[in-house]
Amino acid sequence: MGELEFIIALTEHRFVGMVFQPFLIRRLEKFYTVVRLVKPHDFEDSEYEWRPYEKELVKTIEKYSDERLMKRFSRAESVSDFFSRLDSGVFQRQVLPFIEQRMMDVASVLMLSPVRLFKKEAKYSNLYDEDVIHVPPVFARPEFYFERTELQTRYRLKVFMEGKELLLSKRTNRIITNEPCLMLYRDQLIAFEKLNAKRLMPFFEKDVVSVPNTIEEKYYSGFILNTVRDFDVKASGFEIREADISKKAVLSLEVDLQYRPAFVLRFTYGQENFLPGSAKQTSVSLQKDGSSYIFLKTVRDFDWEEGVIKLLEKKGLAELNGYYQLRGADVLEQQNALYHLLNWLGEHRDELKKHGIEVVQKQGDKKYFAGSGQLELKTQTRGDWFDVYAVVRFGEFSIPFIRLKKYILNDIHEFVLPNGEIAILPDEWFARYKGLLPYGKDKGERIEFHKHHFTLLQQSFEGIDSDVKEKFLKLKDAEKEETVLPSKLKASLRTYQEEGFSWMYGLYKNGLGGCLADDMGLGKTLQALTLLLKLKRSQQPIKTGETDKNGQLDMFGGDAPDEAVQPASLIVLPTSLVHNWSNEIAKFTPSLKVYKYVGLQRKKVEDIGKIARFYDIILTTYGTMRNDSEMLAATEFFYLILDESQSIKNSGSKTYKALMKIKARHKLVITGTPIENSLSDLWSQMNFLNPGLLGSLAFFQRMFITPIEKHANEEQMEKLQLMIRPFVLRRKKMEVARDLPPLMEEVRICSMADDQQKLYDKEKSIIRNTILSAIEKEGMNKSQFVVLQGLTRLRQLANHPSLLEKDAGESSGKFDEIFRMLQNLVAEKHKVLIFSSFVTHLELLESKIKKQRWKYSKLTGQTTKREEVIKEFQENDDNRIFLISLKAGGVGLNLTEADYVFIIDPWWNPAAEIQAINRAHRIGQDKHVFVYRFITENSIEEKIQKLKERKSSLADKFINSNDPFQQITKEEIVELFK
Repeated sequence: MGELEFIIALTEHRFVGMVFQPFLIRRLEKFYTVVRLVKPHDFEDSEYEWRPYEKELVKTIEKYSDERLMKRFSRAESVSDFFSRLDSGVFQRQVLPFIEQRMMDVASVLMLSPVRLFKKEAKYSNLYDEDVIHVPPVFARPEFYFERTELQTRYRLKVFMEGKELLLSKRTNRIITNEPCLMLYRDQLIAFEKLNAKRLMPFFEKDVVSVPNTIEEKYYSGFILNTVRDFDVKASGFEIREADISKKAVLSLEVDLQYRPAFVLRFTYGQENFLPGSAKQTSVSLQKDGSSYIFLKTVRDFDWEEGVIKLLEKKGLAELNGYYQLRGADVLEQQNALYHLLNWLGEHRDELKKHGIEVVQKQGDKKYFAGSGQLELKTQTRGDWFDVYAVVRFGEFSIPFIRLKKYILNDIHEFVLPNGEIAILPDEWFARYKGLLPYGKDKGERIEFHKHHFTLLQQSFEGIDSDVKEKFLKLKDAEKEETVLPSKLKASLRTYQEEGFSWMYGLYKNGLGGCLADDMGLGKTLQALTLLLKLKRSQQPIKTGETDKNGQLDMFGGDAPDEAVQPASLIVLPTSLVHNWSNEIAKFTPSLKVYKYVGLQRKKVEDIGKIARFYDIILTTYGTMRNDSEMLAATEFFYLILDESQSIKNSGSKTYKALMKIKARHKLVITGTPIENSLSDLWSQMNFLNPGLLGSLAFFQRMFITPIEKHANEEQMEKLQLMIRPFVLRRKKMEVARDLPPLMEEVRICSMADDQQKLYDKEKSIIRNTILSAIEKEGMNKSQFVVLQGLTRLRQLANHPSLLEKDAGESSGKFDEIFRMLQNLVAEKHKVLIFSSFVTHLELLESKIKKQRWKYSKLTGQTTKREEVIKEFQENDDNRIFLISLKAGGVGLNLTEADYVFIIDPWWNPAAEIQAINRAHRIGQDKHVFVYRFITENSIEEKIQKLKERKSSLADKFINSNDPFQQITKEEIVELFK
């Protein structure tokens, strides 16, 4: 038996006539036998290897299978019902044309593929070689011959196939489909590209068709005109000419089938119009000159048309269902789609005109200005302001740009020109100016911008005047200027600290406020003090008077100073940082006179203005500032500096409102976490520094907070970064690592809270008397326990009163400072080890950490799964805090993920502290480590710390001796409890 062969058979359908059907056949000895009719599901049959064109033929034929025809053209439940009830008119108008077009699709594939075509009787399953129908690879060419005489017009039709004429005879021809026409000619399937069978069939019976001249006018304007248009025609008695006419492309603004604005492209040849997708190749017009007929034939220039289409596509248009639209416009609202099209027209009108493309409008009753708007501007500087004078030209009309401000801010694209035409404001103007205009003030025909908006101006406006551009560059590059350090600075600044100082000095020179937002530990305080020392007034008023116990001058005697003297700078900070600032001023900038406007001391002050004229720096706390805001607001300060400026992140708070009332010539904020929870934190600080920089809070919420926080809008994010970049300097520790030593240690002195101080003083007095009494009665050796017990009790009070009595009502200055710094480190995404001698101290912190919902680890003597706890801290990026008791974590830990170490209750054993530090600062650590020791001011901790620093004999006896009580005297014990 032979191999399977795929073939197409021309066979009779019981209802629709001759159709193509696909079969698999197998050759026997002298004939072929049909194996089966092929359906698409047979492609899964592994018995036969299907070729792509065979699959295409099967799928095409399946489209007119009985079942598919029934579903397409009726709601009948069975095939027999469908054909029995099928209306003859519906069959002729809809069903038959559909079948015939699919039949032509099949013939087109057969013309170019090796698949054989057989003629098959419907009821027989055997086929023979003589049943094969040859399918020529080209279409047949019809040629019409017309001859006009005085009495009639005669015409003949000849058909040529591959250069040979076919003889048209009913005996040798059979029509298979009407339009387009497929004809069975002897043993060939003849296909015509456009000819309808009705034109062919008369010549099966006769050679010539005659039309009397009584109806020739109708005949010439109809049948002959269409024939001249679609086929090769040879004429005698009338003329056929190729028209010599102009051509142009017309782009018409209309609406598509969904009533959305779109372009319709038409190609115009004289009076004839062609759509790009039309298969019509020619057009013919008839002229009658007396008794003569002249046919003018217009042939389309498809190369030119294709060039026009490519130009439009290159400029951003895309064709869909015969309409041209901008790519991506389908997602726009209808009105926005219109604006985009008109903007596109305005942008490309000159080039369209250059290429002979005419633009017309058929869009409603409105007449749109189709040119482009030209913006001309001039800028100038005036003090702290930039003035922008701008004019927009729409053709012959000049419009002040300020008149368009409300249109751009409210997304109104249509602007009515004096002649009634509507100009569409370009999208580019909305993109470029909408983010800028809210910050401008209308001043007649100019718009006024504050200099702190210079980055937006530089980005938005082109053609800025040279003097304005120079000022832009001066502002932009302020941080790059090298500034000479003040000679009286008692510190060596690292490179990044010098850059920070220069940046702040540049802002000062330009009258702008800034936010120094370096990581914790990078010396923000020192950089700010360097700036204040650089700007220290050259002459200090001479004032005589006594100093108080804090070393501060008595301001309430003597002569008043010169009113013109530069006032002091007011620094507002958390209570826990007053001591730190005071110490750093004394250490690094001792020539700056400082006054601490805090606590009971401030009650003596009647006029803060007097203090401001005698001192360089006034330190105060947020609470004091809030309580005394009216007095402070009555004085102008040189600099108003906020440390830990996240304290004003809530713009509705009393603290923020009080600070906004305080007058200062310059402003600076210092923080490691300018954004803690929301972008509104940033707005509060930026608005304090440079009011109006980010607009109102409501505007900022609409323009930035919602798009960025809810929708992650990158464009708005970049715009916000552009606006604040000149005013925020943030360096992370890893960025300046080359300037840092591998280990940095700092002692953080913490003041006690008022209630804590009272309790401590009371307890210290009792312990002192108890110890002295015990030594008096029992001697030094027998009093060791009482002394150690007293020392431990005072240590606990210095840390937190709750270490002595659970849930004690008193607060702790040290605890507040530890937690404040911890908040900064968590926000900055650092990892910190917290060591304590007291497990109860760690538990207090743990309770507060839990309330913040921060991830943390804890290691004490009670911890059983040490490895799991350590692994969780090392490997979990969200776990940033490790609470460790000194006894449990002094050895055997490798915690190189941490880059900060807190020793929250240092004592007299430096070896234990060194071991704690080495948990992080050891081999494998690739980060620089900061170590903070927290010491409570005026406490037993501070006394021990001072002994360690002085390395006195008492320290040697009490710290380094195995049994200090054998060597220490009663007087030395009393010294500790003073």
